[in-house]
Amino acid sequence: MEVRQKIKHNHSIILRCLDPSKKLMGRLWSVTFLGDRIPSIKKETTIDDKIDALLQALLEVPDDLQESVMNDFIAALRSSGQDHVANIFHQESGKVPMSDKHHQLLNEVMHEICQFLEPRDGLIDWLLSNEVFTRNDSETVHSAPLLNDMARKTIEILQRKSDDSFDRFISALHETEQSHVVHILTGTGRSPMSKEHRKLLQSKKKQLEMFCDPVNGVVSELIESDTITHHEEERIFCKTNLNEMVRELVEILMRKSDDAFHTFVIALNKTGQNHVSYILSGEGESRPLGEERIAKLKEKRSEVVRSIYAKCLVSTLMSKGVFSSYDQHRVESQISNAEKVEMIVDLITRKSQSDYDNFIATLRECDHEHVVEVLVGPEVVAKIQTGISMDDVDEDKLRDNIQQAFNNNETDVKVIQQVLSSNGISVADIQKGSIIVKFRCRDHAALASLEKLYTSKRLDELFTDAFCSQFAEKGLEPLTVQIADEEFERHKEHKLMTEEHRETLLSSEKLLVEKLTVNDELLDKLSLCPRRRQTIERAGTPQQQVKTLLDIVSRQPDSAFTQLLHSLTATGQHEAAIIISGGYKPAKKSSSECNKIHMEDTGK
Repeated sequence: MEVRQKIKHNHSIILRCLDPSKKLMGRLWSVTFLGDRIPSIKKETTIDDKIDALLQALLEVPDDLQESVMNDFIAALRSSGQDHVANIFHQESGKVPMSDKHHQLLNEVMHEICQFLEPRDGLIDWLLSNEVFTRNDSETVHSAPLLNDMARKTIEILQRKSDDSFDRFISALHETEQSHVVHILTGTGRSPMSKEHRKLLQSKKKQLEMFCDPVNGVVSELIESDTITHHEEERIFCKTNLNEMVRELVEILMRKSDDAFHTFVIALNKTGQNHVSYILSGEGESRPLGEERIAKLKEKRSEVVRSIYAKCLVSTLMSKGVFSSYDQHRVESQISNAEKVEMIVDLITRKSQSDYDNFIATLRECDHEHVVEVLVGPEVVAKIQTGISMDDVDEDKLRDNIQQAFNNNETDVKVIQQVLSSNGISVADIQKGSIIVKFRCRDHAALASLEKLYTSKRLDELFTDAFCSQFAEKGLEPLTVQIADEEFERHKEHKLMTEEHRETLLSSEKLLVEKLTVNDELLDKLSLCPRRRQTIERAGTPQQQVKTLLDIVSRQPDSAFTQLLHSLTATGQHEAAIIISGGYKPAKKSSSECNKIHMEDTGK
């Protein structure tokens, strides 16, 4: 069969398997007749158009040049790694174009393969070193902008190769731990992630980004179980923040086998992230931190950061199981106290509801009640008095009535709730022990409003109007709400340091390092927990002790400012007390002292 007939007869197969690569085109520049056509062929937009233009040029070769041109063309094909195409024109080996069966199969599963194939991490390198792909093929794949595009390019290039490349591609997939992709092509091996699990990971991605902590052992567990590779670990940890790390991790998992989903859930549970596995499985008792608490942490972040002393919290958070050794390292690796607290807050927002509760408990245990009141709000305990013997009125029934009314937002308590809510107050709980009502105040302004409602007897009126009528036949007199004075005073003691007082302490530092003496007498008079006191005492120099003391006091409740002033006065450090109270005026220097300073400054 002459050349023109071979081209026409095999046009579709040649169009499917010939690769107009740079190497081939470079070889054809020197071929008589074809060389002049190469520039116009290379200008064609698509691969198919380039091939079609090249075949058209071959068909137009004059009869007297056909044999030499075709021989040169075949030689160019072989030298560019396309023996399977050259053999169409002149059989010299067993290399044949990709079979219809394999070509069609790759077409049919193209979309699915693109969802799972990972061309990076060794696959293309394996194909290159085993002479399935050329360096130009490798560059073409790696130049694709998106991972799915890289996968598509890989399959499209493979389809232009010889038929034995299909089996070698299967071997490459096994070598690079992608047997789930082999399953797509052959039905053997581990199955790829199910649509259900992929959809679940995709739909829960935002929540996973909010709560999953990949640094906290999850990635290590996935490495150990051979679920992800070290290359993938590097891609995760090269991201700049936790949210981006989680996003990368989820994208990686979605390209894995179906058992990777279950391994991920197990890894979450093993690393104390049961609240994250709950997002995916809906199983277990642990829940992610609620939106309201996250919003409160965000709203009060600056106040929390300037009021927490980080050294007091970490060991207790670890003992309560809130923090892991990973968390401890991340906090302690930060340089300043503010950076440490920022890290603590960031970590807490990714934890569970129970972890948050333990965080609040830790704040209370470590003398940070003023921070608790910022996040939770002051809680005031009150007692309801009936004015007559509880033998006449069933106390349990009255208490249950009150509790049920508030729990169900019944009409009887609408007025109470409206008044309380407008002042930033809510009823947190109704308890036994007489009738105990816990009021929760949004902040200290709401606490002041509650005190006003109490002293004006407005609370008595509200509770009497809501509940007395139900027990009128029993002779129930007006109800009285009783709140001990200590309740209000206790919370006032926990009000945060004012900006004015905090700024006064910090701005006075340069003067105080020379005027203030840190000694046992002074420290005994300050309300300092053992850890805070120890930190001050262990500061390297007297000046550093003063700086540490001022920093610690500035993070305590506002009452600590007054306490420091009183303590300085009580220990005879009147000049330091005057500096802090704002009444200090530096003594004027004599003219001789000023002249001496001037001469020192000018070098005379």
